[in-house]
Amino acid sequence: MSYGDIGLIVLELLVAGGLFWLASYAEKALSTKWKLCYTIPMILCIFAIALFGFEVSMLGVYLGALCMLAGFMKEEKRLRRVSAMAAGVLTVISLGVCMINPEYRTPDYVEEFKESFSQLKLHYNMAEHKNIDWDTLYEEYLPQFQKADKEHDEKANALAWELFVQEFHDCHVSYMEKKEDILNGALERIAGNDYGLSLMTLENGKTVAVNVETDSLVYQAGIRNGTVITAWDGVEIKEAIDAYNRDNKFRIHAFAVKENEDFYRAMLVAGTGGDSVNISYLDDAGTEKTVLAGKLGNYKKRLEDTVDVIDQGVAITNLAWQNIDDETALMRMRFMSYDKEENFDQMSEEVRTKLLVLKDRGVKHLIFDMRSNSGGSDEYVKALIKLIAPEGEHTYAYDGVFDKKTMRYLKDENTGRYLVGERECYQGENLWGHGDITILVNTNTVSAGDHFSMLASAFPNVTIMGFTHSSCSAQGINSVQTGHSFLAYSSVLLLNEDGSVFIDTDETREATVPLDIKIPFDERAVAALFDDGEDYVLSYVMSLIEK
Repeated sequence: MSYGDIGLIVLELLVAGGLFWLASYAEKALSTKWKLCYTIPMILCIFAIALFGFEVSMLGVYLGALCMLAGFMKEEKRLRRVSAMAAGVLTVISLGVCMINPEYRTPDYVEEFKESFSQLKLHYNMAEHKNIDWDTLYEEYLPQFQKADKEHDEKANALAWELFVQEFHDCHVSYMEKKEDILNGALERIAGNDYGLSLMTLENGKTVAVNVETDSLVYQAGIRNGTVITAWDGVEIKEAIDAYNRDNKFRIHAFAVKENEDFYRAMLVAGTGGDSVNISYLDDAGTEKTVLAGKLGNYKKRLEDTVDVIDQGVAITNLAWQNIDDETALMRMRFMSYDKEENFDQMSEEVRTKLLVLKDRGVKHLIFDMRSNSGGSDEYVKALIKLIAPEGEHTYAYDGVFDKKTMRYLKDENTGRYLVGERECYQGENLWGHGDITILVNTNTVSAGDHFSMLASAFPNVTIMGFTHSSCSAQGINSVQTGHSFLAYSSVLLLNEDGSVFIDTDETREATVPLDIKIPFDERAVAALFDDGEDYVLSYVMSLIEK
């Protein structure tokens, strides 16, 4: 039961007892103030309903409060005592109903879906760009929410939302539960079983084991990080991977770029199977063998750990610096925000001072580690990008022209592109024109992180590197909130000068932010990441710098 309802029940029982006693005293000392006391229960109920919402299981409490109003209407001891006793009985009955009613305080999942869907359809600004088929989405997902509502299954509701948002291939479209355990429980349902390993496909097309559990049957059989897996439960591994991605909608998270999604495709197959699976692999001599591996538990934790190892960034705080060697310095950018007051001028000055100190010290190579940068403010981006941009005025992006009557961004009737509004710009200072800059990204470099990477990619001394492209999701966001969750979505349109969409991928899902060097995910990467605990991406960058 909710604490609000428990509190109201306790208060009503206490007040009912007090009013029962007051009936005898008030009969002898007639006064308006005693009459007013009998309105207290109803006042409490009105406040509770306003704060926590109406709940049908609490109807006895509400009716009990109504009964006690009789003591306000008529100053009669017997009537007041009977109404107080009736209120107490009704309140106790409500307590029992709340405890046994499976629908107690259960949200209407179907209505929430319909309302949120309507808001999304009205305000999501990438629908045309991504060719979203609203009718098909509605028809496909409504039954899932109806089933979750019928069964009062909060995890099924969260899972339906998670699958729904992934349909947009937009990292700004996301669903979050206020109770984290609900969504975690939902994802456990489809993550599958853990058999002691995860899978990744290498640059050469081979699929190998990674994140192998040392205390497992697969390890005892000889499977190590980097061992080539040839089949999963009797199905050739490539076919198993293709089949999973053909038949299942679940992804690790939303991927705007198809190439980024493909990078992680094999990982999910490692959770498929029953109580045990046959895993075929090549031993050290190149001989194919098969081990029957039993499940160790749920795969979700190993899946997340595998992603964390691959997507790691330098383990320092936001805007922190690290000296790599005498000529190389690194700054970590975890997110695009500074402090509670967002003092971006102060931040810019601090970074400017640091860059000048590094320059005077003879540092030539600057690395911005933006792996898994979760985004933030465009003002943050401007405050930093201007420091490394060539001198002169630069265009950041253009705002779209919004029509409040149609609630749509306007397009040019001839070209079909969006009408361009106000131009956002900044002045470059060229503080690092003497040296080179490397920006490290991954598929979770999103939003303002995408902005920074995109703008910097135009500078002649900048190289963008990573296992994958950045997320390529960069529009401004809004959200729809319910009592237990919220749905975020792209809503504020940013454009290029020609009216084309700034950064976000279209229905082709091809990357839009340049990746100058795609770091090969090969045997060396697997060994460095999963055996040695090394930051392979950073090591790879340094090997290029040293050349």
